[in-house]
Amino acid sequence: MTFTLSPPVRYAVLLGLLAAVLAGAGMTMLGHGDSAAPTPHVINRHPFGVKHQTGSTAAKKHAAAPVTHGKDTTKPKAIQAAPKLQAPPQPPAAEKAALDAGLPAPIARALGQHGVVVVSLYNPYSEVDGIAFAEARTGAQLARVGFVPLNVLSGPQVEKLTEQLGLLPDPGVLIYTRPAALVGRISGFADKETVAQAAQNAARTGT
Repeated sequence: MTFTLSPPVRYAVLLGLLAAVLAGAGMTMLGHGDSAAPTPHVINRHPFGVKHQTGSTAAKKHAAAPVTHGKDTTKPKAIQAAPKLQAPPQPPAAEKAALDAGLPAPIARALGQHGVVVVSLYNPYSEVDGIAFAEARTGAQLARVGFVPLNVLSGPQVEKLTEQLGLLPDPGVLIYTRPAALVGRISGFADKETVAQAAQNAARTGT
């Protein structure tokens, strides 16, 4: 059997099918919208685990830092005392007296340590003077007095003595006592006994 729909009925059926299709599509879209999973909230972290401070937090920390105005918080350095300058040592009174009397420095220093001093005058190029020098030194040791060798060829050593005594003997022996007294003079060669006796006599008399 063949059904034949009239045009009005055909249009009505098509409109019903279209409405049904549209209604089904709308329900499907609503269903998908309700079942969609919520998007997770991702927390960004620094690669080294250090959190960035927000502007407000950093501002609070800066505001909390103490501020000093015109105050030096550094500790003052200790003031080091200037080193005291030591005065040069003063010569003994006996030495100063001999220097003031015009004696050469070697004789003056010896008189600062000994009451009697034997001075041997010698020429270093003379063999006889070398022997006389050794005898005079031994004689001073026997008498336990001071001994000073003076080279007659050395101007700085004998210049003052030449001004006081004139031409000096070569070889020769001079005997001094404090403060600057010439108490014995031997021209030429003298053995150790002679020198020792003259020094002992000067020590006993003190002249």
